[in-house]
Amino acid sequence: MGRTNWMRWLLLLVAVSVSTGQQNHVDLHDDDHNHNPMGCDCMEYWACITSGGSAYSYCGNMDQSVCCYVPRGARPIGLLPVLNKSKCGRKGNVAAAVGDRKRSDGLADLGEWPWHAAVLEKPQDLYVCGASLLDESWVVTAAHCVDDYLASGNISSVLKVRLGEYDVSVTTEQLAYEELDVSHVMVHPQFNNLSLANDIALLRFVQPARRRPHIDVVCMPHPGQVSESEGTRCVVTGWGRKLEDGTHSVILKEIEVPLWDDAKCQAALKTQFGPNFVLPSTSICAGAEGRDACDGDGGGPLVCEKEGQWFQVGVVSFGIGCGRTNLPGVYTRLSAFDGWIHETIRSFKTLSG
Repeated sequence: MGRTNWMRWLLLLVAVSVSTGQQNHVDLHDDDHNHNPMGCDCMEYWACITSGGSAYSYCGNMDQSVCCYVPRGARPIGLLPVLNKSKCGRKGNVAAAVGDRKRSDGLADLGEWPWHAAVLEKPQDLYVCGASLLDESWVVTAAHCVDDYLASGNISSVLKVRLGEYDVSVTTEQLAYEELDVSHVMVHPQFNNLSLANDIALLRFVQPARRRPHIDVVCMPHPGQVSESEGTRCVVTGWGRKLEDGTHSVILKEIEVPLWDDAKCQAALKTQFGPNFVLPSTSICAGAEGRDACDGDGGGPLVCEKEGQWFQVGVVSFGIGCGRTNLPGVYTRLSAFDGWIHETIRSFKTLSG
């Protein structure tokens, strides 16, 4: 029923290799690039461009890094904004910066959806669910994904969040991912694991994340701020199955889906759940034939665009199959939890000083 495979499918190729291999993590906030006597920094081409610099020549070393002049203040330095509405929800343009063309195969571009995250179970790096970055210390996901972990005595030894992941079939990408241990799992107090009402949870990091070209925050809408009317075109992202009986996507996929009217959604789902089914008021529906979230997408974001910014309207919750005719997917309506999210985050900031 849920959009999570309860066997918690492995981020197959990456999970095995990451546990045994190493990555060269590139952090554009650190001033540790090889400095060139000519007054420029030696770095990879993509790092130069996404730092706001200009590449003039190769440095002459074996890795073919370029001599990059970066204007003072151009590097994105500092922590992510705390629910900063003016800087949230900006799609990444990393692919364009490195000369890649926009994909047309239903897959996202590198760094295009910089808030999309993966929740992993330690130590095997088992994929648990998708999530999305709200601010420097928090991601939002579905409660059904993490409810079972509440009994764990030490959450940080069990769960972590991976930010900036794109292609799970490789261990070295142009932009390295970042992993952060989870210190707290905050499941909504009225979550019902039978009806999946209030299917929402917040995960807090042990250490804060930092903004990078492929890691940034999504916008969280206040009630009524973003249109949730029938037919509004939105996007759901994830590494779930491409088709109901298909394989999981190794590259982050993006699916454009139309929002449904609540009454029509409830009527459609009654054909599967019976005449007494009631759609939770905290849910929102989206999808069309062949266009839907699927197994493995649970906890991931449903986002809608408004004036150049992307707002998270829903969290992938449950559905019947994937992309079936007249059967939309069901998402947790994020705007219904605006107060709870802000209060939860605020309470931790108060406790920490």
